[in-house]
Amino acid sequence: MSGIDAAPVAAYDSVAYQTALSLALAAIKTVLQRRQLDPLRYIVDIDAGLPIFATRDTHQLRIAYNRFQDLSMEVTIPNQWMIEQTGKGHEDFLIAVDDMVLALKGKIQAAGRPI
Repeated sequence: MSGIDAAPVAAYDSVAYQTALSLALAAIKTVLQRRQLDPLRYIVDIDAGLPIFATRDTHQLRIAYNRFQDLSMEVTIPNQWMIEQTGKGHEDFLIAVDDMVLALKGKIQAAGRPI
């Protein structure tokens, strides 16, 4: 041995990522409905424009009101946290999204747009 052992590289699981992505999108739509917001008025993007099979350490979550660039919220989510927190029984993701939705709702109301 050379004395320096390389850390094992974790394999990228595209199925787990797609499952987490689907669960995350469903959770965001649920939060919008809980806040009595029309989910059809909001655009939710996770890693918009990036290839689905590319490995990544973080993900970009963006929730926008219709197509208004200035009426949106964006946050970076660590990959491992998203994989662990999406799905049943993980309220941390819902709490984080709920905070984003409330902040976005305030921006929309301040702009005088219908919610």
